[in-house]
Amino acid sequence: MHPYANQRIGLATMHAKERALAPAFRRVLGAEIVVPPIDTDTLGTFSGEVPRPDALVETALLKAEMVFEAMPDVDCAVASEGSYGPIERLPLVPSGVELLAFVDRKRGIRHVETMPTHRTTWRLQRFAKGDPDRLLALKGMGFPRFGVFVVCSSDMTKPIKNLATVDAVIDAMDREAERSEDGLAVLYSDMRAHMNPMRMMVLRAVGFQLAKRLQRLCPKCQAPGFGPIGARRGLPCEGCGEPTHWIDFEIDGCKACGHATSRPRKDGRRTASRLSCKTCR
Repeated sequence: MHPYANQRIGLATMHAKERALAPAFRRVLGAEIVVPPIDTDTLGTFSGEVPRPDALVETALLKAEMVFEAMPDVDCAVASEGSYGPIERLPLVPSGVELLAFVDRKRGIRHVETMPTHRTTWRLQRFAKGDPDRLLALKGMGFPRFGVFVVCSSDMTKPIKNLATVDAVIDAMDREAERSEDGLAVLYSDMRAHMNPMRMMVLRAVGFQLAKRLQRLCPKCQAPGFGPIGARRGLPCEGCGEPTHWIDFEIDGCKACGHATSRPRKDGRRTASRLSCKTCR
């Protein structure tokens, strides 16, 4: 039986992320996801009025600690963080990354799984009062199935949330445009999990990714989570045999006891192209 079978694992969320994550932990590990009554918005909001206190990983780990404070009888916690917006080099192409942090305080294990994605409805646009293009923008953002925020362009500290109808969004945009210094209201995607079905799909995918990592036990100490921890470069050149910058082998390890093993590249390559070799070029 897996160490996490029939165990309760706390999830830090107030936005129904258990709908995306519970199936993976139940099917792969036989574990039950439980949600304590905590306010994760104190560690940052997608609407922007509360800034994230640290980077994604550190913030997710802080959320996991909130679970332990609320549920002292639980030894494992999982928390997520996400970041969405335009790609720096391609400002018109939105993208995102989802991150899950898992903490087993009994065994001293921490695992972080990430999943970059282009599957997102994230958009941000500005409109003047009465602009007829607002309806088209709302449709393009998937409203009402996908939520939106509305805020004044010159003061984005008080976004309007939980808008349920087109009329409510239009009215909010008119009011925010009127009080804005530049006469514009900002319409942008609500990326909270319970308001964004596509983000829920990404969370589900990274949830299965994490559960499958935890499913694998260390061959030495039997702790969960044995898997990739790094790689060694130096694959020999096909021409001269000198080491190149290509990965030679990958390393699996245990975060509980430190045991590690190496394995060949997944693609089976045993030599690198001459084009990658400083000697042969």
